[in-house]
Amino acid sequence: MRIAFLNLCHTDPKIVARVANKLTENPNFDMYIHVDAKSDIAPFQELLKDNKQVFFLENRHKVYWGGYHAILATYALLEEALASPRQYDYVVTMQNLDYPIKSNQYIEAFFEKNQGTEYIRGCRIAQTKDWHYAEKYKIYNSRDKDFYLTQHSKPVKLLWDGINALKSISTIGFNGVHKENGKEIELYYGTAQWAVTRECAEYMVEFRKKHPKFDQRMKHIKFPDEEYFHTIVHNSAFKTKCVKYDEPVQRWLVNWRNIHYFEFPDEGVVTFTEKDYDKLMSLDELFCRKVRSGVSDKLLDQIDSVTK
Repeated sequence: MRIAFLNLCHTDPKIVARVANKLTENPNFDMYIHVDAKSDIAPFQELLKDNKQVFFLENRHKVYWGGYHAILATYALLEEALASPRQYDYVVTMQNLDYPIKSNQYIEAFFEKNQGTEYIRGCRIAQTKDWHYAEKYKIYNSRDKDFYLTQHSKPVKLLWDGINALKSISTIGFNGVHKENGKEIELYYGTAQWAVTRECAEYMVEFRKKHPKFDQRMKHIKFPDEEYFHTIVHNSAFKTKCVKYDEPVQRWLVNWRNIHYFEFPDEGVVTFTEKDYDKLMSLDELFCRKVRSGVSDKLLDQIDSVTK
């Protein structure tokens, strides 16, 4: 069972290196890393320069929180992994501060036992009456700019919000059902961490090539990495191969976990520490997120001691 782990990174090179070195102890596991073009890639490369199962992407994108460029970065990783002669059976997406809470042997056996299953849950949000979901595609989103990284005065922010509000004239009438090539494509929602078979990953790549209007529309969806790939899969024959499908709508990302465990209270995604060890070890998920250098070190040492 050959697996490609696709890691979108922008910070904490020590965690990235620790994850990569741990997973690639299995000769069937490789890691592909996209370092945000806004970040210095050198520290990541230096820590992993001797690991022959780690591949850094040269084609890097500036990735902004909530923006479309995360899709471009994910596709760059998918295409790089699929072009490899290694012929991976699964690809697993990761986001910088993820960490395995199961051994490599367990992870490999998990995918062997469930071979053919797609781990990309999603709920249909097209034509929803719940504004929590409807505003994701009805309100014009444009976060792929350095503007959001800079402190601006209140008048400037208000002007920018006003511009985006005016642009929403072009999106407010969209009901979440995209029409292209004689087919209706209903929008779905889920988490950005997922795992799919090689066949499904190849379908994702081909879909984008054949549906340029869909790709264009998704540039202005709010948090498109939570809708883009889920929409593709749940409008395809791969839908019935998903671990779950046709699920009722539920709010909040924690209801759509696949193989990553995370907690997301109002203040943001929880960073796990040693106090969370017993809870994490009792879970069925393969990974947790998030962990940080200097904060989660004792936890990671504990996990590593039992997942060799």
